[in-house]
Amino acid sequence: MADSSANRSLLIGAATNWAAFAATLAVGFFLAPYLVRGLGDARYGVWCVVESILAYFTLFDLGIAACLVRFVAKYHTTNSAVELNRVVSASFGLFLLAAGGALLLGGALVPLVAPALEHKLGAPGDVLPFMLLMLVNLAITLPLSVFPTILDGLQRFGAKSAVRLLCLALRVGGIVWVMETQPGLLPLAFVFTVTNLLEHALMAGLCWRFLPELRLSRRYVDRATLREVKGYSVDAFLAMLAGRVTVQTGAIVVGGFLTVAAAAHYALAARLVELAKNLLRSATTTLTPAVSQREASGDLDGVRRVLLDGTRFVLYLVLPIHLGLLAFGRPFLARWVGGAQYAEWCFPAMAVLSATLTVGVAQSVAARILYGTGKLKLFARLALVEATLNLALALALVGPLGLVGVALAVAVPNVLFCLFAITYACRTLGVSARDYLFASWLKPLCAACAPALVWVLMVPAEPTWASIALGVLAGLGPYACAVVALELAPRGVRSDPLQRVLAQEATAKVAEL
Repeated sequence: MADSSANRSLLIGAATNWAAFAATLAVGFFLAPYLVRGLGDARYGVWCVVESILAYFTLFDLGIAACLVRFVAKYHTTNSAVELNRVVSASFGLFLLAAGGALLLGGALVPLVAPALEHKLGAPGDVLPFMLLMLVNLAITLPLSVFPTILDGLQRFGAKSAVRLLCLALRVGGIVWVMETQPGLLPLAFVFTVTNLLEHALMAGLCWRFLPELRLSRRYVDRATLREVKGYSVDAFLAMLAGRVTVQTGAIVVGGFLTVAAAAHYALAARLVELAKNLLRSATTTLTPAVSQREASGDLDGVRRVLLDGTRFVLYLVLPIHLGLLAFGRPFLARWVGGAQYAEWCFPAMAVLSATLTVGVAQSVAARILYGTGKLKLFARLALVEATLNLALALALVGPLGLVGVALAVAVPNVLFCLFAITYACRTLGVSARDYLFASWLKPLCAACAPALVWVLMVPAEPTWASIALGVLAGLGPYACAVVALELAPRGVRSDPLQRVLAQEATAKVAEL
């Protein structure tokens, strides 16, 4: 009964977090072509480059947020209110210092970058004040981010999602008002800043409602707590740094070596893949506090089940998306952005980047296991190797191969790293490669054969929403039937990989005795 309740709670948390993130992605999906038409290719390209540059400033998070999720979940589970307040207060203080560092570095860097972007734009604009305001927005967000992070650690995903949806609606209204009255980068920055501050203020109120014993005080900060935070956050920071290079460097390299318009085309291709990837990662992020909670209570079998079942379910979701991008990517891009030329510019890079989609989502479950159990050292250092290889290949291939070369530079190292992370998580939990593949991959891959066959035999879809939707539904119907049949098929105990792992452990203990 306890396991059933825990699994149900985990599923509800993942679903609510996914719903809020799906709404955010849907808004981004529809706003992208709207902003391209309203700002123009060049100005939208500047937006994408600035967004990619400022994404690096989120590295001033220093891995503290990931640390806070783990320890809030751990200390809340063990009813250690004093230790929880120590970690939260130490994290808040470190975030304040990080915000100051971000402002100092950004204040020196932005005046150097903005004129170069305005030169590429070919006309005077509001790039400098836009970048400065977005920098201030980011710096303010750093210390305030302790509050949504606390909600994650408490697994209060429903309340957090409600706040995100409310502020998302306000943000969209503000963006539409700006684009219809006075289109520009600076007014858009004001909209993002105001709604961002409101969102974090509401989440702070929720934290004290759910955790009335929460205290933020300098007296809670001591060296022992700072060492505890540092021990985990350094590895989390290195992994985050590698992730920023992997995701954001492409648009910057293209914008620097080609044109800002080409950067916009690459960003559209990359954004489509990242939208799909992040849509599913939003559900897997809820696994970190669940894993920490199970580890704190000594439930290693529950952690294994999170890995095996979590991977299987996200693969059921990602495989038809991956296949759909390849089957309908060209007409989709032509209709989404508005013009067949965008399909020709963006689809080749998108097809290459999509190679990271399925294995990347599976890796995100494995990564949650490593984050939740605090085993990040090797993971973080291999992530840095991936990022370094990514950057080197991008610089080498952008000249001869253009957008496709940069896409290859991103995809190849990322796939190799994902395979490593999955292998490392399985080894950490004592799950063999055979058991992992059998429990997590076999059924989703079998089910995916149904839509793959339908879409291969179909006549290519026209670039209309109706034609694309009908084509997608033609494959999803057989896929849904295949998933239901596979999941409802009877399964013996001997075929259950987790039961086999438990039996092996029991045998080993008997042998030791």
